[in-house]
Amino acid sequence: MRKRLHKTTLLFMIAIGVVSMDACRKNYDATAEDMTEYGWVLYTAGDYLSSNEWFKSSIVENDKWKDGYNGLGWSYAKLMVMDTSITHFITGLATEEDKWLTTDVQSEILAGLVFSYHAKGIDTSVLAYGRAFIDSTAKPLTPGWMFSHDSLINYLDVRITLAASYFAVGKFDSASVQVQIVLDSLNSSVIAISDTTLEGRRKMAEQISSLQTSLLKQ
Repeated sequence: MRKRLHKTTLLFMIAIGVVSMDACRKNYDATAEDMTEYGWVLYTAGDYLSSNEWFKSSIVENDKWKDGYNGLGWSYAKLMVMDTSITHFITGLATEEDKWLTTDVQSEILAGLVFSYHAKGIDTSVLAYGRAFIDSTAKPLTPGWMFSHDSLINYLDVRITLAASYFAVGKFDSASVQVQIVLDSLNSSVIAISDTTLEGRRKMAEQISSLQTSLLKQ
């Protein structure tokens, strides 16, 4: 039977450089979960390239480990390799979630797909995955979704990204609805622009852009 190194001990040994990835596998039999955990440590520290390598190792160790694909998707997105990011997100989406994992990996992957497709300007896919994200996180009496590895990213970022994509495809009423949800969540007294005349659309675009900028700072 495989022995699993205690997570805290493993991370400490990695941090001080005592063990390499190969040594972990041979001597300490690190699991895919261990590797992914350390990948997220590096990710939150802003070392996206190194984190990406650990996420790769995790799915080599266990190609059914959903959070490894999640990590690859987010780290590739940070490295601006969007096509590869999307590929890993989609693979992860179809991979069964570990029932013992407390993180909602499925929702994190859906959010990642929303942002990655938005970066590529593919608004139809943004809307498809954005609606799936909303369905996935619509749970009564629970706080709004927040990315477990970056508290600055939350459900409001997904909503305003949806608004931008609805606007881009000419669904201005739907864009206005998403903007109002964001404003209400921020306890703002401002009303979403709903005027769909040429001038109204200009103001709506400005409102969406302003909220995107504002949310980046929160």
